[in-house]
Amino acid sequence: MKSGKTEIYSVKLHLLSPVHIGTGEELDPFSYVIRDNYLHLVDTGRWAAESKEAALLEKTISTSGFAAVRSWISRNIDTSLYSIGRIEIRSKSLLDTYRYSIERQDARNQVLVSPLPRGAANGKAYIPGSSLKGAVRTALANAFVQAAGVKSEDGGRKRPDYNEKIFGTIRQDPLRNLKFRDVPLPQDATVIFEAREFSMKPDKRPTPKGYYEAASGTVDTGKPVTYETTISLSPFSLHGKIVNCAFLIEALNAFYRPKFFEEREKFYARQQGEAVYKATAPLAKRLEALIPQEALVRVGHFSHVECVTLDGVRRPMTRYVKNRPLPWGTTRTLAEGLYPFGWVILDFG
Repeated sequence: MKSGKTEIYSVKLHLLSPVHIGTGEELDPFSYVIRDNYLHLVDTGRWAAESKEAALLEKTISTSGFAAVRSWISRNIDTSLYSIGRIEIRSKSLLDTYRYSIERQDARNQVLVSPLPRGAANGKAYIPGSSLKGAVRTALANAFVQAAGVKSEDGGRKRPDYNEKIFGTIRQDPLRNLKFRDVPLPQDATVIFEAREFSMKPDKRPTPKGYYEAASGTVDTGKPVTYETTISLSPFSLHGKIVNCAFLIEALNAFYRPKFFEEREKFYARQQGEAVYKATAPLAKRLEALIPQEALVRVGHFSHVECVTLDGVRRPMTRYVKNRPLPWGTTRTLAEGLYPFGWVILDFG
């Protein structure tokens, strides 16, 4: 697994569809208010300390429930002074739910929103380099399934045993030779969508998914969305192959590109998926015309099992009913029920 001289690449990220990277947390209902189709992140602590109505706020907190306090904050905080950032809301459902919860002081719905990661220093959203690297790692692992002697049982329910067969121990891991820089996002580059379940069975009742902040993509904006990052790679040998930039691009396209077209035909080329099929037509056209320096990846939440497990090894976790596994790969999660999540082109040119 010897490595060669480090190569630095200035890479363009073409976001084809919305990208959401989970943080494991949700926005505190007291940390935001919604005004004029925007979610404002607010500094309620500073507002409470400076407010002329601090005594009234303290009384409301001590005598009223969660819903009443939230409604009081929503009605009284001055976003021109205490907003520390805003996010456009594309979900009518979120606007309606929030309005109802504030007007009725409804404590049953906290109106939770899952944010993107944000920098501690500037509070701006970003796409972590580690997420991009994770997507690359999956495609590379898939390229070495046969060479590493990985079997179907290595993708079992308890743990992915194939990692050590392909990449060696943690100390040996050759992907230490590959580094991605985080990708900072401009102030107005993210929006909030409702994530909706799409099923192959039109009569299936969809499972509620919630609201998610995502970096906008070409498919939902109708225009190119491109950012820049830096990738460093020290070419290394793995199972008799030299893993360099050209190998990475080939492995990524061999793994992810068929997944896009398979998902599009399997799920959306039918009557109930007609709107999604039409919406994703520009992406299909773009991916049919990839040039040699471009590689497709799928990154972040809602990438779905086919894109995070290995071909020929895939044994995804699924629920068991009467000791029999339920079928997997029968639903998708779409932004506003229309846009698939996570498709990105890495342009090494």
